Amino acid sequence: MTVSHRRCLATLIAFGALAIAPVTSAAAVSSPPRASVTLEPAHESQGRIPSHFVGFSVEWSLVERYMGPAARNAFANLLGNLGTGVLRVGGSSQDLMPFEPDAPDSDQVITPTDLSAIRSTLDAVNGRSRTPSWGVVLGTAMAPPSASRPFAGPDHARAFVRQGVEPAFAGAERDIAGIELGNEPDLSYHSDLDAYLSDLNAYADPDVTGPLPVIVPNTSEDILPWQDIDQRTVPTRFFWDWPRILDTAAPLTRARAGAFGAYASDHFYPLARTCPNKPYRCPSIGALLSDEHMASLDYQVYAHAGEARDHGLGYRLEETNTAAGRGADGVSNVAAAAAYGLDLMFHAACPQPPADPAANATCGTGAVGVNFHNAEVRAFFAPEEGNGYYNAIDYDVTPAMGAPTAAPLYYAALVFGRFAQGGTGLRPVPVTADDPGAAQVKAWRVEGGSGERRLFLVNKGDHPVTLTVSAPGSTALVDRMTPYDPSGAGRTLDAPQVRVDGRQVAADGSWPGFRPAAQRIHGHRMTVTVAAGEACVITGG
Repeated sequence: MTVSHRRCLATLIAFGALAIAPVTSAAAVSSPPRASVTLEPAHESQGRIPSHFVGFSVEWSLVERYMGPAARNAFANLLGNLGTGVLRVGGSSQDLMPFEPDAPDSDQVITPTDLSAIRSTLDAVNGRSRTPSWGVVLGTAMAPPSASRPFAGPDHARAFVRQGVEPAFAGAERDIAGIELGNEPDLSYHSDLDAYLSDLNAYADPDVTGPLPVIVPNTSEDILPWQDIDQRTVPTRFFWDWPRILDTAAPLTRARAGAFGAYASDHFYPLARTCPNKPYRCPSIGALLSDEHMASLDYQVYAHAGEARDHGLGYRLEETNTAAGRGADGVSNVAAAAAYGLDLMFHAACPQPPADPAANATCGTGAVGVNFHNAEVRAFFAPEEGNGYYNAIDYDVTPAMGAPTAAPLYYAALVFGRFAQGGTGLRPVPVTADDPGAAQVKAWRVEGGSGERRLFLVNKGDHPVTLTVSAPGSTALVDRMTPYDPSGAGRTLDAPQVRVDGRQVAADGSWPGFRPAAQRIHGHRMTVTVAAGEACVITGG
């Protein structure tokens, strides 16, 4: 394989029109597949990808594993590699784990030690900057009291903020993106919207949560085809109640917006680890990478981001990953997850509503960020059993609780964080081809500083596609996010590891840097082969 074939995140700088055509494929074909792509000038005022777009979400039960003394430095490096972002600490654990200010530190309860560990991690990432590179969302319980959460109530939330968060973050309040009130209330309130809204008013009162920003509604939805949701033929929990929820929530959140802005949050999973009698939910690489499941993401994000915008709020997909139930082995922990994750972030930033594909052509509606969730493989409080299959960052399962390590999905966040976030002129780029395999190559463009134009190519198919690129200039730089199979068996989408420019994150969590390959452009044309599962940036001038 040549140097040009080992790189594929493709960024083009200072090019006008760009045409891309698949000319060969590893699949046996009688004639080369053809496709074309043309990039028109974009308006920077539309299609902006905010800074702090990328992010991760971890359960409270894993704070020691990611941010304890032995893990903190590597975890801080893993965050810092991405530039800017938002860390969410929460999930189902926030409604199950009480805050106990005087309890010994453990993974069974939230303590001031946990909050100090989070603060120390952000200090390591942000340094002395007046504008934080990374912010944090701190989740607390907001749910009806039950046998599993007898402590739930406004008094508990008040103690969490006053005795935990405020002392730990004194002098660094700017780092707090928000106090998240409850997790997936559509489940904990059994779809009782009136009860939820009543509690929301009580918990959001400044007497409870102080002056800090609050984040709601943190809703989830069942895994359903978008057509069924659109036709309202299936139960949808709180999906269609967002206008009423935001009527209550928006004034509360806007009034207390912090450095990261006021936004509403939502969850999305395309698949589930288990799928009894629901084939649509069943995990496989093919289902994960399908246009069908991405269309359901587009539908949800476009609907809820639009509602948030109409209420003066941003919208963050603050919990997502490849499959609910902590992921699926062989699907969530392989290179296919990286290809999916990179494409997902573009779709979240610029959802293409399947019912009206042209409605968001200029990317005026979209998310301000995405958080990939991380958890234990089976259940809370059993971290030694292993990492969730979908984890982007794997924690150390041993009693040493040492340095976390980058999993395949992490590399998608790394590529997006360093090449896409903060850009403008975001657009989906049509790839039209007669060959079905070429249709699995997804293309997005972003404009960076100094007139840069970046083209991202993501091959979600199971065979290579060679593309002809028309561009001015004489030389291009090509980077590649590539499946890596240490066994030498040649696995691609199901490869257990990923590399970028042939490099991996170091043991201390640091990134050694990108290493693009130079490639000549002859007669304003060049060819780039995008292998199965690769994401491709051509930088030309």
